[in-house]
Amino acid sequence: ISSDPSSPSTNYRVINMSNLKLGVEVLGAHDLISKDGQGSVSAYVELRFDGQKFRTTIKEKDVNPVRLAGTSFVPYSDAVDLHYPLEKRGIFSRVKGELGLKAFLTDDPSIRSSVPHPAFDPILSSPASSHAQQPQTEVTGSSLNPFQESRPEPLRTFHHLPREQQQQQQPYYSAAAPAFDQSVRYATDEMKSEPPQVVRMFSSSSSQQPVDFQLKETSPSLGGGRIIGGRMIPGEKAGAFDLVEKMEYLFVRVVKARELPAKDITGSLDPYVEVRLGNYKGTTRHFEKNQHPEWNQVFAFARERVQASFMEVVLKDKDLVKDDFVGLVRFDLNEVPTRVPPDSPLAPEWYRLEDKKGEKIKGELMLAVWYGTQADESFAYATHSDAVPAGDAHTLSNYIRAKVYHAPRLWNVRVNVIEAHDIFVSDKKRFPDVLCKARIGGQLMKTKAIQSRTPNFLWNEEFMFVAAEPFEEDLILSVEDRVAHNKDEEIGRVHIPLAAVEKRADDRIIRSKWWNLKRPVAVDVDQLKEDKFSSKIHARICLDGGYHVLDESTQYSSDLRPTAKQLWKPPIGLLELGVLNATGLHPMKTREGKGTCDSYCVAKYGHKWVRTRTIVANISPRFNEQYTWDVYDHATVLTVCVFDNCQLSEKDS
Repeated sequence: ISSDPSSPSTNYRVINMSNLKLGVEVLGAHDLISKDGQGSVSAYVELRFDGQKFRTTIKEKDVNPVRLAGTSFVPYSDAVDLHYPLEKRGIFSRVKGELGLKAFLTDDPSIRSSVPHPAFDPILSSPASSHAQQPQTEVTGSSLNPFQESRPEPLRTFHHLPREQQQQQQPYYSAAAPAFDQSVRYATDEMKSEPPQVVRMFSSSSSQQPVDFQLKETSPSLGGGRIIGGRMIPGEKAGAFDLVEKMEYLFVRVVKARELPAKDITGSLDPYVEVRLGNYKGTTRHFEKNQHPEWNQVFAFARERVQASFMEVVLKDKDLVKDDFVGLVRFDLNEVPTRVPPDSPLAPEWYRLEDKKGEKIKGELMLAVWYGTQADESFAYATHSDAVPAGDAHTLSNYIRAKVYHAPRLWNVRVNVIEAHDIFVSDKKRFPDVLCKARIGGQLMKTKAIQSRTPNFLWNEEFMFVAAEPFEEDLILSVEDRVAHNKDEEIGRVHIPLAAVEKRADDRIIRSKWWNLKRPVAVDVDQLKEDKFSSKIHARICLDGGYHVLDESTQYSSDLRPTAKQLWKPPIGLLELGVLNATGLHPMKTREGKGTCDSYCVAKYGHKWVRTRTIVANISPRFNEQYTWDVYDHATVLTVCVFDNCQLSEKDS
């Protein structure tokens, strides 16, 4: 990254991180303490990251370090200028001031990594001693005392110190630092195992609620053991799904077919596959006139509901009147293998088709059949036997499968409408009432209407909008003339893409800009002239990332982090949620003359939403799905709801 030689306070350094590069733009520093006793300081900036050390040229800055958490590095598009307060080396250090940095990650191959400079003494390298032509060597603590005995490095033992304590206790060593006492031994007490404490949580208003709506204690048999009296009784070895009950499934993956026989008069066929298991049936989509189709679909059958000893995979030809039989493959369920993650996925194999008498015929199917649990990778995108009624799997697959959503980041858009110049209206006999309207999507705000004897109008009003990434809608500023009550005529407008608006994460001043206003006509004659004339608007616009955009009720907030990723603190823990089952649901529709419910569960925390699969025609569904979230603040709320899937048709209602 090149730097502008005309800007002496800006330096660039790029630190290599495997395929990614960490770029750090050293912007400047201010309010520094004098170090030479003459009211000035010859300072440089030293960057340390992952065992690498870089130094800038000597400028009028400061030598005290600034520490950045590794989790705060973001791509260049999200990077903003931040000013970090300088930290003290020790208790008696006199330090003040801030250092401006812009740190970002990039994988641009055109950006080369910086080469670490050899260590040097800043005093010997200062301009005052530039005449001394001496080699610069690395100065360590041991080399400062040549008479010190060489002894082995003392043992230092650390036991799970929190990140904050590690950062506070980790000293910074400079080239000119004095030798430290190497005889100090750091250690902490060994961790002692204590019996777990039982924490019971009750609703503050539980005594006032009816019995049916109070919290009830259950004793489910989970993957990690059984919950009895609030305690976990260890069972078999816990896995990734240790908060839910273990549910076994028969998975069937239909990959593709080859060399299929022709069935139509035209010499082709429209193939699809049926997976039959007792009273359950799963059907793939069909392809028109294709003898080498590829489906790559997975079906899951609950093992507890298996009602047969054999499974049939039938290949058919789609027809207008009646579908034709092509061939089938039979499986003995006693011979099906069991897969337990993290074992590799079972590789599919080619199976020769048979006719109804069991004789081999032309054509092959590539299939994979195995027993697994909800921890299997195929569970999320499989078509479940209890998910949808027969025949609806293709059209409703997006509404019935388990999904994980991530809400987009929300930004505060600060718009300061300052003034407009050269505003002329068609009616010259009156003073116009001019106002400015700002619009982002469905959000509309406007200034007060003012009059002026000159073509210049001053408002200096500020508005706040909310925009979501990616910024698909522009900010529209329009200057209008109020000709009558509730009637405004547009004079000119400008479209400003939000992706081009400057971002900030602190309170630094954003420079204002001028924009040309386009007239609301099909052809603007002034724009066709060589010397173009335009009305102009003056505004200050920025994306504020230093605040949290509150999109939830305050009493149910699940995320309080600011928008800018550089300001995010490391997570304090991991939240795990096991959605077991629901009981006592009310029928929401009728199907085949009976009341039923097609239920699914939704959980939201922070930017992450999860939705379980839909359980069809069951008022006591069992989900047994597990999800995780990173937690950044204790004072947040997890929201869990149960819904009825109205996308499924109500038959016989």
